[in-house]
Amino acid sequence: MAFSRRDFLKLGGVTAVTLSTAACSTAGRQLALREIPESLETAVFTSPNLLWRLLNRAGYGPRPGDYQRASEIGFAAYLEQQLNPEAIEDTAVELMARNLTLYSMDIGQLLAQDETDAARELISVAVTRPLYSQKQLYESMVEFWSDHFNIYLRKTEMMPFLKIIDDRDHIRPHVLGKFRDLLGASVHSPAMLVYLDNVRNQKDAPNENYARELMELHTLGVNGGYDQHDVQELARILTGWTVRRRGLRQGAVFFDEAAHDFGEKQLLGQTFPAGRGQEEIEAALDLLAAHPSTAVFIAAKLVRRFVVDEPPASLVEQVARTFGETEGNIKATLRTLFLSDEFASAPPKLKRPFTFMISALRALNTNLRPNRGNGSWLEWLGQPPLRWATPDGYPDTADAWASNLLPRWNFALSLVHGQVPGANPAWNRLVEAGNVTDAASGLDLLAGLLWGRPLPPETQSLFTNYIGPGQLNDSKTQLRLKDAAALLIASPAFQWT
Repeated sequence: MAFSRRDFLKLGGVTAVTLSTAACSTAGRQLALREIPESLETAVFTSPNLLWRLLNRAGYGPRPGDYQRASEIGFAAYLEQQLNPEAIEDTAVELMARNLTLYSMDIGQLLAQDETDAARELISVAVTRPLYSQKQLYESMVEFWSDHFNIYLRKTEMMPFLKIIDDRDHIRPHVLGKFRDLLGASVHSPAMLVYLDNVRNQKDAPNENYARELMELHTLGVNGGYDQHDVQELARILTGWTVRRRGLRQGAVFFDEAAHDFGEKQLLGQTFPAGRGQEEIEAALDLLAAHPSTAVFIAAKLVRRFVVDEPPASLVEQVARTFGETEGNIKATLRTLFLSDEFASAPPKLKRPFTFMISALRALNTNLRPNRGNGSWLEWLGQPPLRWATPDGYPDTADAWASNLLPRWNFALSLVHGQVPGANPAWNRLVEAGNVTDAASGLDLLAGLLWGRPLPPETQSLFTNYIGPGQLNDSKTQLRLKDAAALLIASPAFQWT
């Protein structure tokens, strides 16, 4: 592939590495891939478009036809549809789920399996569902809350099993419900108790790790109005809340009365009378979830993730007010955020590596088949799922990611030229549906799919001169049109949306 792409971006050599995902159902993938309309109309707006922004911010970017379908019902109706995923038909993903071997097992069955297989299947779920699902906001919120309640997959050999339970039973059922329910589910997650060491928290040897992160990262925020005494008192409340290490119920959460401190506690100015056990844990969660600092902290994180790296105080206050008035209703909180003036006028935001990869695959309607190679593009890109070691989760701001762009360029080139094993963009189907007859119409189609707007005249001319006057069935023309697709994916216009 020696040609003048250096004249465009000087991308350098391509390093082909293997994309590791677990098996998913062929029938489900094929059903998803057939969702391209027979006649593909792409976005034609020339100024920032609110619906295009929603598709890219509240999800993982549009697949061919998604913008067309969403524009038919309008921004508000599409948002409402995404806020109610239980009503969205998602047959393709449901078919893929049937092919999972370990994901539906209970903890007792899981612990008899191989942890590598468990980790592989968990990563498969993390990749294929955002890639193929129609429930884009739901999957985006699964990622958001998985970062918020971050658990490092390599903490222990048991963690892949526990994290399957956490993802399936403690995160996914609650991502668009009430925050208090989600918080409670996380506190009942064996993966969380192991990761943040509450399994070592006993009255005679208190461990403050989980109590501190529960306030600093999960609820109040670092400046949320608590002090070291509150950390110590919450740790006392959590003593004895642990995970069984052996026996028939190994891996299950339980309350060990013998390890619990039954004395009186003072948390955030509230007295917890002596003699209470597990019920005081629930009372502490009620207190934390309803605290005004929690509303502000969650609001700021949501604004940072979906709107702008530096959250404006006015929007944080507005979103926090909805959160407080609705007792932590996540749907209502997101509705306020996405319908805000600040979202409508938000500046471009850099896609995180995971979103970048998934959005590129989606834009080209890529069929992603399983491949068990040793490498992973997500590792090269810098964001392998569930591999952030510290409990704060992967960062949301551009400064954390903007210095690692070369792997993105390499991924774009490898994807379009068939060098990502198991990933096949639907070129022929796109050409047919987009009524592509020559290089110019091919560029128009790619610009609409990847940028959501026409190419500027000077860029159109540059690409047209590069591709040349050959017919679309000419191999050189096809090669250079694919080069153009890679450059569009690698460009700021695709990465900043």
